[in-house]
Amino acid sequence: MPDGKRPKGSCLAVQVTPGQAHSARIGYEPRQEPGQGEVALTVLECGICGTDAEIEQGLYGAAPPGEDHLVPGHESLCEVAALGPGVTGFSPGDLAVPIVRRPCPENCDPCSRGRWDMCLTGHYAERGISRLHGMLRECLTDEAARCVQVPKDLRGVGVLVEPLSIVEKAIGETMLIQERRGVRPLRALVTGAGPIGLLATLCLRSRGLEVTVLDQRPQASPKARIATAAGARYIDDLQEPLERATAGEAFDLVLEASGFAPLVFRALRRLGRNGAMVLTGVTAGHHTIPIDVDAMNQEMVLENQVLFGSVNAARQHYESAVQDLLAWETDFPGLAGQLITARHPLGSFQEALSKDSDGIKSVVEVTGS
Repeated sequence: MPDGKRPKGSCLAVQVTPGQAHSARIGYEPRQEPGQGEVALTVLECGICGTDAEIEQGLYGAAPPGEDHLVPGHESLCEVAALGPGVTGFSPGDLAVPIVRRPCPENCDPCSRGRWDMCLTGHYAERGISRLHGMLRECLTDEAARCVQVPKDLRGVGVLVEPLSIVEKAIGETMLIQERRGVRPLRALVTGAGPIGLLATLCLRSRGLEVTVLDQRPQASPKARIATAAGARYIDDLQEPLERATAGEAFDLVLEASGFAPLVFRALRRLGRNGAMVLTGVTAGHHTIPIDVDAMNQEMVLENQVLFGSVNAARQHYESAVQDLLAWETDFPGLAGQLITARHPLGSFQEALSKDSDGIKSVVEVTGS
């Protein structure tokens, strides 16, 4: 924690200097009153993901215009503390999740239609990532129209709304593609059993698909137990490689969530006729692997296969995430909460950034209640 007396009208926050490795520290941000159409938010929890780690390592991130630092954190659960003039639909005490991406100043066609996740210019801002402070701080104000209400019944898992919104978009886009082609996916393969992969597993199982999950942790690991409890088959790629475990099988839908490029092409070979594969993991490093491009091209054309990427999410995907989390309390009681494997106070946020081979989702308890 910072030394000295807290400045009047301030709140504690994690601050980083973008582009400078290991610059993260606890500092103070001004506490603001909500303006027209805004809500004042108390940040309860903030989830940590690989993007936060990359920002802390100086590999990513951009400060807001005119500032020399960025407050990271984009997976949050907040409580409405006060309402600004003209706000309807929220009351003090409500739970809310701010939408991460914001429209570009040019207001391109997708942004003008609320699809900021599909921005054409690339000039969007993202809370806690690029040009807009995030939620690893005690409080903030935001436009009420850019926050999604979360039922109080989801207090224990509401911090999963933002990562689940990524899954909702990826699966929704895949289903839309298949619906237009007259294809009904029945069997799915999920590669990577991190938070995105396991949330995708729950999503696909709740939609009635037969799901196989691949990772490199043993059958007794928390990842494998959650996948199995959701009714999926789990494969440890180290003990039984994908090719052997699924020999003779083909999948209608493949969701790649590992971000490991060589696995992308291995999984692509398991895609069946008329199948669709969506990539959600961002590849790190530079991997060179031998690929028979001609054979891959021929197979994709002759089998009517689709391969595409998906990033970020729109309001509709946040709202779908809320509805799914509510439904899972009945369909998979307590299972979503098991994805949160570590909780840390704000002063120990660095511990949340460190990787645990059996950990799934780390959460910083910013203020709690």
